[in-house]
Amino acid sequence: MQHIRKRTLLDNLDKQQRSHSGRIGRTIYLALLAGFFLLIAYYLAGNLVLLSADGIVLNEKRVVAASYPATITKVMVSEGDVVKKGELLVQLESFEMVKEIADLSVRSSELVVKETELQGQSTTISTLLPLAQRASRESGETVARLDTVAKRGLIPMRARDDAVSTSFQAAQRLAELTAQGLDNQAQVRMVQASRQVAESAVAKLKEIYEDGNIRALDTGVVGSRVPVSGQFVRPGDELLQINGGRSYILAYLPDEYLFPVTAGMKVDVSAGSERTKGTVERVLQIADALPAEFQNMLRPRDRSRLIRVALPEGNPFAVSQKVVIRGCILGWCWVK
Repeated sequence: MQHIRKRTLLDNLDKQQRSHSGRIGRTIYLALLAGFFLLIAYYLAGNLVLLSADGIVLNEKRVVAASYPATITKVMVSEGDVVKKGELLVQLESFEMVKEIADLSVRSSELVVKETELQGQSTTISTLLPLAQRASRESGETVARLDTVAKRGLIPMRARDDAVSTSFQAAQRLAELTAQGLDNQAQVRMVQASRQVAESAVAKLKEIYEDGNIRALDTGVVGSRVPVSGQFVRPGDELLQINGGRSYILAYLPDEYLFPVTAGMKVDVSAGSERTKGTVERVLQIADALPAEFQNMLRPRDRSRLIRVALPEGNPFAVSQKVVIRGCILGWCWVK
């Protein structure tokens, strides 16, 4: 039999085209609606099943601060410079430190002079003391002999009295020299101790001041804040920061999640187009308020538990850069 092709009726053509386009429109509408509800569900409860935590890239920071009032005369570095340990960073000028060093140096010199005088007195006393001991001893022996002779009436009493007076003067001189020697030795010890303290203070101040040179305590990268020449600083004022050591991330976990987060977990770390792998070092036993850039304006201010994530050497992130940590859904982690 000859196949008879079914012909489309002209009056039904428009209905068939509308039915086909209607199915496509409904499919697109349902897909958009499903996507919208999935987005709402993720916004409301996505953190329960999917690990997604905001974090900040950090490393060891060394704060370079002024330890005395001074004026900055020269800045040797700029933001982001790589510096080595001992490299000159800033030059300061401090009238107070120069004056303090000068005053202590003068005080130390005066103590040296005082110690020299006391040493000279000690030498004199050491020389006279044996003679005074001999004079006291011999005058005492003379008085003893005269007492024996005086009892026999062989010498006048006046001669005996003169001998007693001479013996008394010799004993008195011996006692004075002995007392002066002991007092002089005590003064020498006190002056020596004071001189050592003054000299140590001068050396310490010179070491701290070092002609106003401020050097890097460790190798690292200069932070984003650098002082300017002519700026006056007080003790404790921060001059700049040096970021060094191995980088890590301090991440803020969501308030509620249905999966374990343990040390050793591998996670994916991303920021913009840059991406790398990290390892959870430990879950910290502290919580902190999320920084302002992490806060959701539609929710109350959160306080989240912190985790520390180690980054590999040569990672692409900058210090203090905001990153996102992902990699697990309901405990299954796809990052290896």
